[in-house]
Amino acid sequence: MSMVVLSLVAMVVVAPAAAQPAEPARSVAWQFEGEAAEAVIEGVAQALSTERSRHLLTPQDVEARVRAQVRPWPSCALGVEPCGSATALAMDALGVELLVRVEVVRQARQLEVNYEIVDWRGAQVSSGSISKGEGREAGFELVRELFDASGVISVESEPAGAQVWLDGEVVGQTPWSGQRAVGRYAYRLILEGYERVDGHVELGSGEAVRLSESLEELPGRLRVLGAPDSAEIWIQDAPMGRAAELLELPAGRYAVEVRAEGYEPLTQVVDVAPARLTETTVTMANQSSLLREIDVAALVANRLHVSVGGELGFHSSSPRQTRGNLDGLEYSFEGWSEQGRSAPRSRRTLGAGGIRLDAIWEGELLGMTLLSLSYAGGGVNEEAELWTRPGGGSVVAEVERRELISLRPLQLRYRMIWQNLVPHAEAGLGVNWERLRARPVGSEASVILSQARAFWSLGAGVRYHFDPRWSVGVSYRTEIYLGREQGAQHLFGVMVGAGIPQIPGLSPQPPEQL
Repeated sequence: MSMVVLSLVAMVVVAPAAAQPAEPARSVAWQFEGEAAEAVIEGVAQALSTERSRHLLTPQDVEARVRAQVRPWPSCALGVEPCGSATALAMDALGVELLVRVEVVRQARQLEVNYEIVDWRGAQVSSGSISKGEGREAGFELVRELFDASGVISVESEPAGAQVWLDGEVVGQTPWSGQRAVGRYAYRLILEGYERVDGHVELGSGEAVRLSESLEELPGRLRVLGAPDSAEIWIQDAPMGRAAELLELPAGRYAVEVRAEGYEPLTQVVDVAPARLTETTVTMANQSSLLREIDVAALVANRLHVSVGGELGFHSSSPRQTRGNLDGLEYSFEGWSEQGRSAPRSRRTLGAGGIRLDAIWEGELLGMTLLSLSYAGGGVNEEAELWTRPGGGSVVAEVERRELISLRPLQLRYRMIWQNLVPHAEAGLGVNWERLRARPVGSEASVILSQARAFWSLGAGVRYHFDPRWSVGVSYRTEIYLGREQGAQHLFGVMVGAGIPQIPGLSPQPPEQL
């Protein structure tokens, strides 16, 4: 009724227009009733956003329109046509095309909002009811239902590529822009390696809202393996915790120092990835003892072990199969001479030093010698009897030098790991090439006698590891020649070895994994 009175006052105050100005854009008038109406009005005002000027929400808005309105007299006021209802007359006077009547009723914890829409003729167009927990929320819902109002939401993030959620639904990745109905939205930005961002945004009718978020990188986690539980972790000269703990660090590269009582300090460079667990294995050296714990995993990681060293051999055999040629005669070894007497079946124990090379592929327990090669040689200065052909005679010769090359492929190995000592045993087959240089009595030239022999090889030894890679070791091996009365060879070696994690293009497996 107040709207009608104000519109009539406006028509009386203003004189008939001599000049007809352009008719302003028609508006929407609202009438609110109820004790919680003010909160709903506030929500409607914010929801209308840029279109607020078209809507007369309060009596003050109507009064301002009446004072500013300059419109010609209605046709019914001039008697040209009959006048309609007072509501239609007031709406026409104010330039209002729709009237929205709203009744707000509080029920327990909910607000029930009943509404009806009246057109410029005073006829009801539609009606309905909504329920919301608060007036502000009800105002947004009312605008959305009555006018199908919408706006645009734009979301950006640094860095870009974050997943965008609106009200629990994935809508895209940043940068993202989309049109949505007016209302309040819960948004969420998710990017791997960064803190999740949660928030709320209110969108009014015709409004363009821009969200810009800077994402914070998540810390990484670091775990140090292989160190005593009591060991302390230091980074940039600051204690960070104990080795048994899971440390949180910003992503980046760190020089991690591990300190433990009774152990040498150890520093290792570690790259910590964001939002991920990074594990690094360390092996700490005991300060006071030659025996110390060694990380088995780090030792096994160096599967290929290459060693080189010296070897001393004692050969107890009779090289009766050696053959050689000199000046058209074939010479064969018949036997050693003892005090000028022939002893064709006798043996001599000869010593010779040399070098040895091993390449071994090992698992935690079982391994295999891929190649073992040794060379030994030295002077002999022993008399022997040689048989000559043709002719079938025997001659006495002085054996000046003996050389031996041994090849042992594919020896099967078994080892145990006890602290930093690794004892082992091995067995397999091998072959050697023996070479004797003998000078017959009365001859200026020497004859070279040679033969190849197969043998069984049995050995044992122990390696001392300074760390998972470097080691020294000692070994004993006996080689029993195949064949009757062939004898045996006993070898003692000292080796220096190094572990190699991987050879490009070669990835054999230790026997226990085959």
